[in-house]
Amino acid sequence: MKSKKSAIAIIAIFLAFTFTLSALFFIIPKEDYSSSEKRYLKELPEISLENFLSGGLTKGLEGDANGGYIPDHFPFRSFFVGVNSYFNLLTGSTADNGYYFAKDGYIVTKPPASNRSESNMSIINRFSASFDEVTLAVVPSPGYIMEDILPLNHIAYPDDTVYGYINENKAPNISSVDMRPALSDAFTKGGELYYHTDHHWTTEGAYLGYLEICKSLGITPLDKESFTVSSYDNFYGTTYSSSGYFLTKPDTLEIWENEALTDITVRITEGTDTKEYDSMYFLSHLEEDDMYPVFLDGNHALVEIENKNVENDKTLVIVKDSFAHCLTPFLSAHYSKVIMADLRYYKDSVSTLCTENSDLLFLYGMNNFCTDSNLAYLE
Repeated sequence: MKSKKSAIAIIAIFLAFTFTLSALFFIIPKEDYSSSEKRYLKELPEISLENFLSGGLTKGLEGDANGGYIPDHFPFRSFFVGVNSYFNLLTGSTADNGYYFAKDGYIVTKPPASNRSESNMSIINRFSASFDEVTLAVVPSPGYIMEDILPLNHIAYPDDTVYGYINENKAPNISSVDMRPALSDAFTKGGELYYHTDHHWTTEGAYLGYLEICKSLGITPLDKESFTVSSYDNFYGTTYSSSGYFLTKPDTLEIWENEALTDITVRITEGTDTKEYDSMYFLSHLEEDDMYPVFLDGNHALVEIENKNVENDKTLVIVKDSFAHCLTPFLSAHYSKVIMADLRYYKDSVSTLCTENSDLLFLYGMNNFCTDSNLAYLE
């Protein structure tokens, strides 16, 4: 009899809990944006017979790996995501959410599940055939450079394989920048090269990448001592937002400024709309949930930077992902014009951006180089 009463009590508690959460789902006002996850939440899909029969309504409600209306607006979602992440951490399933919780508070993205690096290298080879010299720089994975801090059961990162394939299969006119030795050496000496809570490299890491790219481009880099560094605390990045490890301490974001970068014009184009600014640093983002867009205002289809302090008439065209954002200010000290094209958003011809006086640089993080299908738009 006692066990029966206990079973009834458990069922009653479960039903009450389920009913309460269901009621709260309809009662609590829906938000458009999640500050903890730094993304816009899914909207209610169209409720119609046609959408129901096509399966669109169910898919919109339940969602997929990128979210859905019900999971996105589930009551106390952030709390439950965090509980699940820390439960997995305690039980040894540290990467069930796609991230390793590593030593020293680093949240490191797992290696990519797929690898398009061979096809992307082929695309770059074909596109580069009409150029005399092209530079390809693939930024090593944080998990590769910082492997010593990862859990023992981590999956191997593909960096060595990808670099090996690039070096063996790149066209003769393509120079591949291998950042592995410089970054590995700096990390073993205590360098903060990647953020703890974000998948990008820090400004210090980007500066080391800049030094290696300068060797390929044949330019003399600016000395580290010539920069004035401004630090900004309480930076929480993408890995923090997505992983659920919400007890992690924030990062410090740095802006490095140099007198060679004081007379700058930045033009940002989205579609037919172009806006002009007088700085590469958009300080208003430092007051927002996502601080990383302080560098060149984040992701845009086309960004053009003119440096009036540079007397040459050379242009650098960068086909890139967001790893370029905090590195490009360094390179802009050497060119009268730098053009950044992001193929996730830019669908026009890259060839038309290049002139006889243009250098061409491909700059991608390792994860994107292995997974991004947008290089197929390169022409």
